[in-house]
Amino acid sequence: MCISQNEQMKTHKQQKRSWKFVLIIVASTILAILLHQLHDDPLMHLKSKPQSILITSGWFPPVAFIALAFTFGVMGCIFLGIQKTFRGTKLWKGGVFGVAMSGLWIIGMTEAYVLFPVSLFGEIYTGIADSCGILLMSLLIGKYWVDDTLDKQKHTSTTFPAIVILPVIYVIVRYFSYAVLQIESSYVTRPLATFLWTAGMGGWIGIMYRLVSRGMLHTHPLKHAVVFGGLVFGVTWILFNLFALLFIVTPVLDLVYRSFVDALAVILGAYISSMFHRRYTE
Repeated sequence: MCISQNEQMKTHKQQKRSWKFVLIIVASTILAILLHQLHDDPLMHLKSKPQSILITSGWFPPVAFIALAFTFGVMGCIFLGIQKTFRGTKLWKGGVFGVAMSGLWIIGMTEAYVLFPVSLFGEIYTGIADSCGILLMSLLIGKYWVDDTLDKQKHTSTTFPAIVILPVIYVIVRYFSYAVLQIESSYVTRPLATFLWTAGMGGWIGIMYRLVSRGMLHTHPLKHAVVFGGLVFGVTWILFNLFALLFIVTPVLDLVYRSFVDALAVILGAYISSMFHRRYTE
C-alpha cells in the first residue's frame, strides 16, 4: 500500500512538472507572438519570391504558433539535457542558455537582409521578438526545473582558441557551401554583406561555445563536439532555417544543406577546440 501511494505521488508530481513545462512553452510563445503584432516579419511582404501557401490560404497564424511552440519546446528539452554541465544558480543557467540562443536567433534573422531586399530593422526586430520568448522560456525552466550547481573550483578558460577556431572554420565551410554546394547566397552580388554576416555568425558561435559548453570539457572531445555542434547548435539551427517555409516558397534541400553543413562545421570546430584544451591543460 505504501509503495503504491509513493508511486502515485511520484506520478502526480511528474504530471505536474510536465504541465508546468507545457505552460512555460505556451506562455513564452504567446509573448513572442504578441511582440510580432507590433511589426510584421519583412519576409511576409517579400516580392522577389512567391509567398507560401500558408500565407495565401490564411493558415499562417495558427501554424506559426504551433511551429514556434514546438521549437521552444525542443530548445527547452535541450536546455534540460545539458543544464547539469552548467555552473551557477538556476536563474544564471537559464539566463546563460537564453542569451546564447537569443543571439543565434537574432543574427540568424539578419541573413534574410543579406539574401533578399528586406528591411534590416525588420529582421532584427523579428529576431528580438522571438528572443524575448526564448529568454523567458529559459529563465522559467531554469527557475522551476533546473538545479543550482555551485562550484567554487576554477575552470581553465578556453575562450581564446574557441573564439578563433570556431569562426575561422565556420567561415571556410560556409564559403564552401556558397561556391560548391551553391546554397542560396549573395556572396557574388553582395560580397561585403555576406562576409560580415558569415564572420558575425561564426563569432557568435564561438561565444555560444564559451557560454554553454565549458562544463562539457571533461567529456571525450568527439562527444563534446557532437553535443554542442549537433545538438545545441545543429538541432536549433535546422528548426530555425525551416521557418522560412512558413513565409516563402524555397527549396527544402537548400535549407537542409545549409543547416547540416553548418552543423558539421561547428562540430569540427568544437572538436578541434576541445582537443586543443585537452592537449594544453592536462
